[in-house]
Amino acid sequence: MNILTSKLIAREFHMHRWMMGGTILAGFAGLAVVAHGGSISFNVGFLIWLTTIVAFGVVIAMFGIASERKERVMNWVLSLPVAHGEYVRIKVLALLLCFVVVWFVLSAAALGLVVALPGLPDGLLPFAVLLSAFLLGNYSFVVCSALHSRSEGMMTFVVVVHNVAISLFMFAVAAIDDISRHMQGPVAVWNPAFWTVLAIELAVFLILFSLPFFVAARRRDFI
Repeated sequence: MNILTSKLIAREFHMHRWMMGGTILAGFAGLAVVAHGGSISFNVGFLIWLTTIVAFGVVIAMFGIASERKERVMNWVLSLPVAHGEYVRIKVLALLLCFVVVWFVLSAAALGLVVALPGLPDGLLPFAVLLSAFLLGNYSFVVCSALHSRSEGMMTFVVVVHNVAISLFMFAVAAIDDISRHMQGPVAVWNPAFWTVLAIELAVFLILFSLPFFVAARRRDFI
């Protein structure tokens, strides 16, 4: 990684630093509500935690890509001693790193909370891992869409699909008997059904995040 790449990634972190910090604090607040105990606290806290990560992913992708397109940052990009395609790749990597920092901290905290709280069954761990992995793939869907679409109407549709997909995913996983029947159990069960779903999620994530490197990076007008 050369100096310019490091500086461009650092620029992205600097631009989103307050949003990242606020998201982590909001996510921790949601987990604190869960730790309070009780079904209502669990539902409210889980909703806060989930909404925080989802909203952060949408905002950082839209702000980091769509807003730059509106502000005509391409003129600034062309002044840099870096190839256009390389800038796209750096941009994608920087946005991924910004999200992953927040995603990893909050996902790890959620998993740790499930392990630490006696009131939460360890059987929830596989579901929590799958949900966290899905959030990563869902974020890649928004970033990929933002890079390849110029239409605000299309991006509105993407955000709607992004939000609805989370609920559909949770319903779909809950309908898999080999996973759902162990969720309230005292022991986490890492069976073939879990690994199959996880493998599919990771494959989708890799495909969606690879597309900008081969498509958007070849365009001269992605911003």
